[in-house]
Amino acid sequence: MKFRLCLALCVLVATVVSGRSVRVRRQDIRYRTYDQEEYKDFSERVKPPPNRGSHQSSAANTASQTEVGKDGTRQQTSGGSTSANLANDGSSGQLSAANTMQQSFQSGNTFQNQNSGQSQSANFGKDHQILSNANTNTNTLKEKDRFREQTQGAAGTSVLDKHGSQSNQAQTNSETFKENGQQGSRSTGTSQSLNLGKDGSGSGANSNTGSETITLADGTQINRSFSSSSSFNSNRNVMANAMANSKSNTSA
Repeated sequence: MKFRLCLALCVLVATVVSGRSVRVRRQDIRYRTYDQEEYKDFSERVKPPPNRGSHQSSAANTASQTEVGKDGTRQQTSGGSTSANLANDGSSGQLSAANTMQQSFQSGNTFQNQNSGQSQSANFGKDHQILSNANTNTNTLKEKDRFREQTQGAAGTSVLDKHGSQSNQAQTNSETFKENGQQGSRSTGTSQSLNLGKDGSGSGANSNTGSETITLADGTQINRSFSSSSSFNSNRNVMANAMANSKSNTSA
């Protein structure tokens, strides 16, 4: 099948050339024909491209406040932020958020301070999903003859993809102190992991650790520590387990 396209420009206004008017006659009109393949190729080239873009957004904010009273001075500072990057068709994206806060109180020889922070993120696509989070918290107390600081932290990640799922978690705690003629430090930590395959296989592990060091008023030093762990591994009809524990106490 042939498609005909008129390429002549119909001039309706007479133009004077050398004193004579010139008109376009029917026999002056020329045509060009395009075959089916040429027309199809042209149609494909002028077709608008698919909408494969993405949308990005972000925001942040901060705030602070100070109060001075008879009992002392209080201060508070906070902040937060968010961001997103999402495909217009919803097939993939990244999201994240974070928050921080600081609070303090000062009165005479007493000082208290607290710092905390949290964060979360997500990453997803057609065949995967990844989530993660973390948080920390620190508390500090200072007085004339007393000091104590405690810190906690945690983090976790989970992954889901075509092979199965994986997750990991960890927590830590620590403390340092000086009071009543004694001083020392303590710390503990735990972790867990789990992997599950779509073929029915799986593995996992857990661990716990802890330690403590204390110096008494008379100079005696005490040390304690412990640890434990366990794991398993399964593959269809076969399963294996393992466990371990340790503990120690010393003084000098």
